[in-house]
Amino acid sequence: MRICQVLAAAEDGGVENHVYALSNALAERGDDVALIAHLKHATSMRNNVAFHAVDLTRSRRNPLARRDLKRAIAAARPDVVHAHAGKAAALVAALALPCPTVGTVHGTKRDLSAYERFTQVIGVSQGVIEPLDHPAKAVVYHGVAAPDAGADACRTVIAQELGIDPSRPFSLAVGRLVPVKAFHRLIEFWHEDLGSLVIVGEGPERRRLQRLAAGRPVVMAGFRPDVRNLMQAADLLVISSTREAFHLGMAEALRERLPVVSTRVCGPEEILPPEQLADAGSLEATIRRSLLDLDATRGRMAPVFDWAERTLTVERMVEETRRVYAEALAA
Repeated sequence: MRICQVLAAAEDGGVENHVYALSNALAERGDDVALIAHLKHATSMRNNVAFHAVDLTRSRRNPLARRDLKRAIAAARPDVVHAHAGKAAALVAALALPCPTVGTVHGTKRDLSAYERFTQVIGVSQGVIEPLDHPAKAVVYHGVAAPDAGADACRTVIAQELGIDPSRPFSLAVGRLVPVKAFHRLIEFWHEDLGSLVIVGEGPERRRLQRLAAGRPVVMAGFRPDVRNLMQAADLLVISSTREAFHLGMAEALRERLPVVSTRVCGPEEILPPEQLADAGSLEATIRRSLLDLDATRGRMAPVFDWAERTLTVERMVEETRRVYAEALAA
């Protein structure tokens, strides 16, 4: 199958990591894959993915962006075009392409009208596509790599590196440092009795959060390529977001059998046990209860860990996505 992926953003986040994993895995499986995206993404692609550098950070109504995209798609000669997230979807929808199109909804958007013109629509969670009236839509959860059995995740060594006490509870929060992640809420109520909080990620809120964390048991760890190692050493992953489509970090934590506490956002709300979900006002109490009896927390999470081991895999993500492509081609 000849598949052309389209990514408009020039950022580093969950959407981009999803597209990297999907494109590389499809190519590894034997499909003919092309990715049209900003040049910065080229180094994340394997050699067997044909990369077409097109700057789609321009306005979605920019005629030159549309022209360049249409030329790149024509050069790829795809059987199916797959657009990721709202801007790429709007650009692809405007082209009236001769081949089937698939659009993935990666966020909670009010205006999903661009997706109405796609042959098939994928949502990364049920919550993000529920508002869309479309006859052919499906949920395909993010798949992530299996735990690395050879990884060095010694809690004592990691705690020493981070400057935290390994004998105290160790909670982790992962994501881009942007307002929607609401890391400031965590920092504001995080005190010594909760143990240590390590926030992994970079973004425009870094300086503000760093100031807020001063004098508290909170470590701003920045970008860490070894976040899965940190998950193996941690006691809890905390998601404080006001809005999510899925949360890639949750998928990674579940594959590492790390308990998760989350606000009631798309993705976690569909997957986690009710006891692990909280409103903004009850998040601190839910974290505290989960840390107080970690054995009980792990017991509640055990069925979800088992489900994630079967479901949140790259292989399953690829197969379910290819099934959507096949349905689009048959439509």
